[in-house]
Amino acid sequence: MKKILKKCWALSVMALICTHLSTAEALELDWTGQFWSEFNYVGNYSSDNAGANDARSSAGGYFIPQGGRSDATFQTLFLRLRPKAIINDNISIKSEWWVLDPIFGLYGSGLPYTTDQNNFYSSQNRGSAINAQRIWGEFVSDLGTFQVGRVPLHWGLGLVWNGGDNLWDRYMSTGDAVRWIAKFGSFTVAPSYIIRTAGNSIGGAGGVTDFSLILKYENPEDEVEAGINLLKQLGGAGQSVTGVGQSAIGAVFSPGGTDRSSNSLNTWTYDIYARKRLKQMSFGIEVPISSGSISGATYSALGVAAEMDWKPSDSLSFLLKAGYASGQSGSKSLNPDSFQAFYFNPNYHIGMIMFNYQLANFAGSQTLNNPTNSLRSPYDNPIVNAVYGSLSAQIKPSDKWTFRPALIYAYAPNTAKSSDPYFYNYWSRTTYAGAAGANNQGSGLGVEADLGLTFQWDEYFTFGLDTGLYFPGDFFKFSNVAGADLPVHPIFASALKVGVNF
Repeated sequence: MKKILKKCWALSVMALICTHLSTAEALELDWTGQFWSEFNYVGNYSSDNAGANDARSSAGGYFIPQGGRSDATFQTLFLRLRPKAIINDNISIKSEWWVLDPIFGLYGSGLPYTTDQNNFYSSQNRGSAINAQRIWGEFVSDLGTFQVGRVPLHWGLGLVWNGGDNLWDRYMSTGDAVRWIAKFGSFTVAPSYIIRTAGNSIGGAGGVTDFSLILKYENPEDEVEAGINLLKQLGGAGQSVTGVGQSAIGAVFSPGGTDRSSNSLNTWTYDIYARKRLKQMSFGIEVPISSGSISGATYSALGVAAEMDWKPSDSLSFLLKAGYASGQSGSKSLNPDSFQAFYFNPNYHIGMIMFNYQLANFAGSQTLNNPTNSLRSPYDNPIVNAVYGSLSAQIKPSDKWTFRPALIYAYAPNTAKSSDPYFYNYWSRTTYAGAAGANNQGSGLGVEADLGLTFQWDEYFTFGLDTGLYFPGDFFKFSNVAGADLPVHPIFASALKVGVNF
């Protein structure tokens, strides 16, 4: 009898194991991710040898204190994991996990920051060693695909929404969303309800919410795609107006940077995009047009970005970029009635130094040794108030080696003038009073020459070395102090990189 019971028990256990294994086989777990590290050196970044106590440091101009020396070095280390659980043919759970911060990472003297945590372009988790930056479910049905959770957002060339999925990317766009994606032949319709932040309170009207409707046409045979993202953004009163971080509601959208009775946000953005391929050439353009009201001021801004890619052979290609981002004109009041500055997503680059490194953030207390200070990002320098053009090339003498020379030029359409009592500073996102006797601000943003080298060891491992030489224009001579223009010097930068895609 005991032998029979033992056999029955053994058969029951085997049946349970087989059932479990059969169930486990139905649940497929797919792992992908990225690992990369960068060592950055920026030489001769400061205006001159004056420190932060110089009178020009608080005058509202583009003064860069030395902070003890005129060069900066910092390192970053990133690990991004993307586990995906495939439940069945119709259901999958996707996620993206970061070790520490998705902008700074962790390595050596990698710098933390706090003042740019309230971003209008993204929802981000911070404060933990491992962060679930994105996690969402995808449900496929006869009516289309539904996405629920913290989803990646991307549209067009990435001027407003930039997914940041490539190696070396930062400032990726993310939102807590409910989204429906439906395809009707060559047409796609994708309405979304997106929550950016709860603001100061989950009760009341302190949060920021987006309503998006994407209408897109794609024809793979003709290699053409075009569409529009209709984006309505609402932010309740009570938004923070402090801090100078990238796109904090009060810093970017509150003209004057001063507290108002209501810091609400109510804007429309019509983001138009098109791309066409013709044999060896590809053309792309994105035009976001924004209007509405911000903190009681009228908001009207425009961005334009165009790209032309020409690949005459497998070993040679050229990329031409040109664009425009509107700026804020001078005003008669510290709190002007209108705001026109348009900030690109900082993940959209045209150069290694220009509109990438925020040189003004290199000096000062920027480590956890002094956590009471406002810690700021060294990459908080998006394209704004600029007309720019860049020409770059990719030269591949072999399958593993790539050389990437580039030349960039930009100027500012809006500058500080002695005829305007107040002017806007695009670094601090603040309006300042013009000083008596101060010179008019020049419009040149500068010229930059870059040279990059990439070695592709295999399909997974990449080694890179980027170098750049930047000649700042007379726009950065403006100090807002009479008779004390700032000197401008050539700035050299290099970044040594290793990365793994898996």
